[in-house]
Amino acid sequence: MPQQPPTARVADLPYLPPPPPPEDVRALLRWSLAVLKASTGRNRAAIRRHHAGGRGVSGGSGESLATVAVATGTDLAMLAATATAAALTGSAALFAETLHSLADTGNQLLLLTGLRRARRRPDARHPYGHGAELFYWSLLAALGLFAVGGVLSAWEGMQRLLHPSGVQPGLLGFAVLGLGCLLNGSSWLTSLGQLRREARARGVPFRQHLRSTTDTAVTAVYYEDSAALAGNAIALAGLGAHQLTGSAVPDAAAGIVIGILLAAIGLRLAGRNRALLTNRAESPAVLDRIRGLLITDPDVIAVGQIASIYLGPHQLLLTAEIQPLDTISGIRLRQLLAELRERITQAIPRAAAISLMPVVAVEHPPEPTPWDHDYWLRRFPDHEQA
Repeated sequence: MPQQPPTARVADLPYLPPPPPPEDVRALLRWSLAVLKASTGRNRAAIRRHHAGGRGVSGGSGESLATVAVATGTDLAMLAATATAAALTGSAALFAETLHSLADTGNQLLLLTGLRRARRRPDARHPYGHGAELFYWSLLAALGLFAVGGVLSAWEGMQRLLHPSGVQPGLLGFAVLGLGCLLNGSSWLTSLGQLRREARARGVPFRQHLRSTTDTAVTAVYYEDSAALAGNAIALAGLGAHQLTGSAVPDAAAGIVIGILLAAIGLRLAGRNRALLTNRAESPAVLDRIRGLLITDPDVIAVGQIASIYLGPHQLLLTAEIQPLDTISGIRLRQLLAELRERITQAIPRAAAISLMPVVAVEHPPEPTPWDHDYWLRRFPDHEQA
């Protein structure tokens, strides 16, 4: 059998090893460091273009995979630096940042696992793919940030506040936190760039995209790196106040504030993933737009119930009841269903699976009253998901 020609490589794209299976943690770490090394300098734009087109069958984004890999490398470096500084200085704020880096490193490994599993092809047990794997692993990452980064940091800060201990003065803590600002800042800029590009592609403001995107991996990296930068600033303030006053209270208070910040972000991320795991539907405004696309066809008399759930990142499952003309032929009905699916796909590209069910007569439910939950959802619809 003749051999297949090798895949052509982009001229400005450095060698990128393929992602290893998620079960091999060491290989995942090596791959993350390789992508981090290749993503610096002039190669950064080339790698971004390479990964932007690499969406898997199940909707996993290759660009998100690279973003999480960069965050993994920076968190590993920060974990080693802050742990060393906390052990040498005895600072509660640095200990809180150590727990923060530990939680972030574990979270990035969970996100990498979720992204890898979400890219698997559909099978008999998962006919719509494995996209929801990312929501599950992102939920575990959010709970880890809440427990390890938030609760333990606040607890350690309270213990230092109730039982003060000496904090060794010196510039080591300031140097480590300054390094953290540089490393976490680079990772934060990577996730910020991806989110801004996605927001421009959707034509929505950045904040709306941040609240409504279904790619929970990149939002987790963005929030965690934002918390890391804020935590570094709080720790710097606590160490600085300790140097000026000689009291251990500011350092302990900084650890408590960092813990509360991480717990709040962990709960926010967990809530978003919980909504997506519990069959969160698309915004009523989008469903009304789909209804308008269907009812405008002259061969459609009425449109019944339209339901939707998210199967994974950027993967929407739609079902709709339509009542076609009574005089329509079977051949025309098949053509009509294909045309309607194509129309919806062009208007809503994330509609990965569309099921249109012809019915004899559409049953219109009664109009919701102010005492019904659906009434307020339609009066004040959520932001469009994507």
